[in-house]
Amino acid sequence: MAGGLAVVAPAAAAAAGPSGPALVSQRAGVDRSVPVRGLPHATNIISKGAGTTRAVGRTQSNQALAASLAITKVGTPETVLAGEEITYTISVTNNGPDPARAVTVTDVLPTGVTFLTSSTPCDNAAGTLTCLLGPMTAGQTIQFVVQVRVDASFTGLTLTNSATVTSPSDESPSTVTTTTRVATAADLSLTKVCKPDEPAAAGAEGYCDIYVDNLGPSDAQNVTLTDVLTSAAPFRVSRVRVSPGTCAAIPTEPTRDFTLNCTLGTIAAGTRGVVRVVVTAEDVTQINDTATVRSTTADPDKGNNKATGRVDFLGSADLSLVKTGDATVDAGGTLTYTITVTNSGPSTARDVVVRDTMPAGVTFDSVTSPSGSCTNGQPDGGKLECGLGNLANGATATITVVGRVTADLVPGTRLFNDAIVSSATADPDNSDVRASIPTDVTASADLSVTKVDSPDPVTAGEQLKYTIVATNAGPSNAENVVLTDTLPAGTTFVESSGDAVCTAEEPGEVVCTLGTLAVGPGRTVKLTVAVGADVPDGTTLTNSVTVSSTTSDPNGDNNTATTETTVETSADLAIEAAATQTWQEQEALTSGDKKDKGTIVLLTLTVRNLGPSDAQNITVLDTLPLRPDKVGVESLPSACTYDSGQDHVVTCTAESLAAGGTLEFPIKLRVRAEGELTNTATVSSTTEDPNLDNNTSTIRFFVWKKKN
Repeated sequence: MAGGLAVVAPAAAAAAGPSGPALVSQRAGVDRSVPVRGLPHATNIISKGAGTTRAVGRTQSNQALAASLAITKVGTPETVLAGEEITYTISVTNNGPDPARAVTVTDVLPTGVTFLTSSTPCDNAAGTLTCLLGPMTAGQTIQFVVQVRVDASFTGLTLTNSATVTSPSDESPSTVTTTTRVATAADLSLTKVCKPDEPAAAGAEGYCDIYVDNLGPSDAQNVTLTDVLTSAAPFRVSRVRVSPGTCAAIPTEPTRDFTLNCTLGTIAAGTRGVVRVVVTAEDVTQINDTATVRSTTADPDKGNNKATGRVDFLGSADLSLVKTGDATVDAGGTLTYTITVTNSGPSTARDVVVRDTMPAGVTFDSVTSPSGSCTNGQPDGGKLECGLGNLANGATATITVVGRVTADLVPGTRLFNDAIVSSATADPDNSDVRASIPTDVTASADLSVTKVDSPDPVTAGEQLKYTIVATNAGPSNAENVVLTDTLPAGTTFVESSGDAVCTAEEPGEVVCTLGTLAVGPGRTVKLTVAVGADVPDGTTLTNSVTVSSTTSDPNGDNNTATTETTVETSADLAIEAAATQTWQEQEALTSGDKKDKGTIVLLTLTVRNLGPSDAQNITVLDTLPLRPDKVGVESLPSACTYDSGQDHVVTCTAESLAAGGTLEFPIKLRVRAEGELTNTATVSSTTEDPNLDNNTSTIRFFVWKKKN
């Protein structure tokens, strides 16, 4: 992770109170500046107070649970230049099991930085930030950023920043300490203005003003200037004036060459040192003047550390730079900066160069320039340099720079973009050559969802699968993405699979949590539901799913998908007949005699529904054996009727039979014959039956009379 290594201590670690201001090394004479390309790394340490051991040994029977807050903090960049910004990204997590009340983060800023902004409102009291996060549910994470600027005059090697999270719900605060290494870099720019504009008369005085401008970002330490004056004829150095600093003694006799050494000390970022060298000659000559500036502070651009001039003429061009940019930008979107350079003269500005530094989290996309050429610095593409050539007095040049913000940049981050203009021609006023534009990062994610059902049509009593695809068209990552699926009546949730965790939150609703959904290919979730066996044939099951996110969505029209599935029914009915016999006697018509009335046979017809759907309008037909005078109906269930005519059939009906259910129809027959009888029963339904082979049952049974 950018910004250093975060180490989270165990819950039973020793208590660590809030850290005080960082201690920085200020050893005199030590060159602690490093080149920009060789910056070291930073370290973050996180600790949890001893109070977190409160959960050890507790039992659920006698102790209440509490919230456990954890905090992490990352500083970006790992190594910062004095005069530039540090972005601290702070994440607070409630590890539960209970909610936390009145969560507060206290951030003690180190000495040597100036608070700029924070994505969460924080109260700044003498460098101590108090950020109120409010209540936090168990498992919730809140992330915000704090941005500071390191003082350009900072001379320490590191900056240590501590942040502590507290809550009345957590007995032990959690503290994180982040260390950022600090380096220095000062872009010293040397320009020279020599007067008079026209050659001076012999014996008169001319002078060269040498301007040492510190373009930052850090203060330049131990600045020295070497000025070499040469001429074909003798000249005299009349006097030297320097501010700040001192210069070595000047010769008392005429000379053809002289090297002036000046010690300018510290030049603060954005300020300048000035050395004036006054010369005179008793004869016509040109005095060529070459000055070189050095510092023990690293200089990222040494190409502007030397300047030459002559006493007869040197131009002067007042350059100014104005920069505009978007006030806000969505993470993942494009950011446009417009840079306008104007030369207010009086001279043509020669070799004009504009340098633009992209903020962290923004990559270079494109640049347009009216003249010259632009190069995009490598390897990170964060530094842009445009050479505009010569810019005439009164002329203006406009450069448009487009950058792309990374899609995962935390909303609330403030991006700072710096641009500066310089020229080989001396600028009498460098207070307007640099501009910095802040842009606040927001987020916007265009979510969409599609849904497909299978099979269609579906058979009542079987399973139906829905395939759901959620997609993010950006530009930002979508956070806390949730799919809410409203199941149709007559169905129940069975299971889910794919790129989400789904639960049946309430009857008829399934909620799937996707977390963060990046821009690009969608994520797929499959839901399986069971269609009730009692759903009528021809029913249309309408299912809707909606995708949502805590990230703003510019287009809500594509956040819901609906699919319709037709239901068909199928019930495999099976019938089985069985017969048992009993005997019955009655008194004979004549006294003293008994007469056999016949044999009673119990015929049992059993109907089973093997599914998958409920069967509707069941009809059972049983064609009785022999003739009605040989086999008659003794008794019937209420659901059955007997046609004693030529058909000799018993008919039994039922409105419906659930899948897996059974119907029984016991029929008592009086048989006045002996021998083997054959009985056939059939079952049918208005519901489609996929297997007719088991819809008929034929049995053979023997009937004999009881022998006394």
